[in-house]
This record gives sequence, C-alpha cells and structure tokens, in this order.
Amino acid sequence: MSGGRFLRLTAFILLTAFVVGFALFVRQARTFTPDASVQGQAIVVLTGGPNRVSTAAALLQEGSGRRLLISGVNPDSPPADIAAAAGASQALFECCVDFGLQAADTIGNAAETAAWARRHGYDRIIVVTSDYHMPRALLELQSAMPDMQLVAYGVPAPAPWSGGHEARRWLVEYVKYAAVYGRERVRTL
Repeated sequence: MSGGRFLRLTAFILLTAFVVGFALFVRQARTFTPDASVQGQAIVVLTGGPNRVSTAAALLQEGSGRRLLISGVNPDSPPADIAAAAGASQALFECCVDFGLQAADTIGNAAETAAWARRHGYDRIIVVTSDYHMPRALLELQSAMPDMQLVAYGVPAPAPWSGGHEARRWLVEYVKYAAVYGRERVRTL
C-alpha cells in the first residue's frame, strides 16, 4: 500500500471513529432526562448554562435533597440576585444553599463538590447540569469522589442539529469529554 493510500485510509478511519463517537455521545447525553421522583441526600448544580440553577432550586424546594451546592458561583454575584434569578425564596437560599466560589471549570466543580460532600457526610448526590455537559461532569465528579453515588439530572439543551451554535457547543463538549475519558482510562491502567 502506498503512503498516500495509507494516509487516506487512516484519515477515513479516524473521521469515521469521530463521527460514530459523537453520535454515541449525543445519544448518551440525551438519556439524562429529568426524573421528577429523583431523591438524594443533597443536590449540586454546576453553573454555566441556562436553567441549571433554577432547576436545582426547584428540586431542593420539592424535597429531592436536603441541601444545595451551587458550584462555580461568580464571587461578584449577590446571593439575593441568584435566588431571584432562580425563582426561589430568599429564605430557602438562606437555610439550605451553599455557594461554591472557587471552581472555574468542571475539574474545579468536582474538587469543590467533593470537599463539600465530605464536610457534610453525603454519599448520594443529585447532579444538575445541562444534558450535553453531564457525561464529562460525571467523569470528573466520579474521579474526585469515587465512592459517591451520583444521580444525573440533565437540564435539556437544544440538540446539536438545532443550529450552528448548538452544533459547535456539542462538538466542543464531545472533544473535552473524549479527552477526560482518555485521561481516566489511562489512569485506571
């Protein structure tokens, strides 16, 4: 086989693997649909997408968990503004919500959540984030706290076929997920 044919075959195989992997990623992410009867000791929400905090606050209000950690909060955001934006009462936020101010990315969310869960003695947490972000978030959280039982509660986001912006968001997240997946596979060897 000539060098050119070998390169074309290799490129074809890699492209096919990428496309099939992306399709499987989308399929997996879309399975993290909300379950109204979900229960945990506590709830963690990873900031960064629409409806995440309001969804987590609603779960807390409905009694799905006893306490809520909002991980990755901008230190300049007043708690009262966050409560109002989430459609929750200030009283609920004062009694049962903790603000994680240290995390700047998903790895930071995992470290912040692990420390918070250990401090409170939790072993079953509901994880709230956008569905496209859930596969990577779960990998990072499981890496930071392997003995924790994590219950995924995905906030539906527009599908990748909805438009160019959505397709880009899903593709970028898929590449990040693949990198974390690879890192975790190497770590377990």
